Amino acid sequence: MSAISSLSSFLQNLSLVQTSQNNIAKLTYQVDTGLKSEDLQGYGIQANQLLNLQSAQTTEQNYVSNNTQSQTIVSAYDTTLGQIKSDATTLSASLDAFTVTDPDAVTNLQALVSSLQVDVSATLNTQVGDRYIYGGTRYSTAPVGDLSQLPAPTFVTPATTPPTVTPLTVALLPAPNPQTTPTATPALPPYDAQAAVVNSTSPAPTAAEVATATQSYATQTTAIANNQTTTYGVSSNNPTFQHLIYALQCAQAAASTDTSTAAGVANQAALIKQATSEVSIALNGSPAVAAVPASAGPPAVAAVSAVAQVDSLQSLQDQNGTADLALTNANTVHNQTLATLQSQITTITQVDPATVAAELSAAQTQLEGSYKVVSSVLSDTLLNYLK
Repeated sequence: MSAISSLSSFLQNLSLVQTSQNNIAKLTYQVDTGLKSEDLQGYGIQANQLLNLQSAQTTEQNYVSNNTQSQTIVSAYDTTLGQIKSDATTLSASLDAFTVTDPDAVTNLQALVSSLQVDVSATLNTQVGDRYIYGGTRYSTAPVGDLSQLPAPTFVTPATTPPTVTPLTVALLPAPNPQTTPTATPALPPYDAQAAVVNSTSPAPTAAEVATATQSYATQTTAIANNQTTTYGVSSNNPTFQHLIYALQCAQAAASTDTSTAAGVANQAALIKQATSEVSIALNGSPAVAAVPASAGPPAVAAVSAVAQVDSLQSLQDQNGTADLALTNANTVHNQTLATLQSQITTITQVDPATVAAELSAAQTQLEGSYKVVSSVLSDTLLNYLK
């Protein structure tokens, strides 16, 4: 009976040693990492809560990452719109100061227009990464061609005295599908990289070409939070830019006009006047004009086509600023939520280093005692055997 009792005690002590070793291994991990457990099993009933918190944390981090990427593009819009507005202001000042009798006026205007055409084109072809931000959703296509190669503005027919330049016809999508007959309004402005194809009537653009061109007016809508989206983006074909570029066309033509005759001088004046009007629309915008049908009765009223409102360059920048504010505010909330989630996760997963260190020291002392007991039992058993 004594032998059986000794064996039972010995096995119990061995079990205590094993338990102590496992506890020490856990406490050592906690001291080294500051974490309560290596896997979810160590969190017991809090495991599901931890998983839910980590899932929510991942969602919030994804929103922050997406919004931060969007803000990079929105910031690029802000900078480039500021540059275009500066170019328009410079052109406006030059046109206001233009004097036909100044021998240097034409040369200076030619140089300025040439420089601005390059700058406006380059700005509207701005890339962020590999994405042309003014191309709508045509991410991989430079949206604007060589502005210096655009056709010169024409004069109103029949000619008037004084002469009048044909006003800008704003190009607006959608295009007919398929486009088989000439349209009064081109689908894309002539400076657009796809204009030659989409505005063509022979051959007519294919449905795929029209669909691709339609993307040039697309804006970006992104989810910035649960059940919350914001829209951002400006197209190179925005009517505001069309008026600015037409102003450059008129100014270029004015600087190239032969003024050796009275008619040439009048033509140049008309082009300068039109350029001034166009750049003013780009800088200040214009209200919408409702369509007015023609009237035969007195007083006779000529038909007036509806004209959409044109936003000023400042208005475009303000709209972009609104998107930036929405993204900033959303990320502020997300980061606050992330801090709260991390605090809750930390409460579940983290341990107090001082408390764990004390527990580890106690466990090591207990293990040493267990080793002594087991060693004593083994010694007594061996002596009994030898007897």
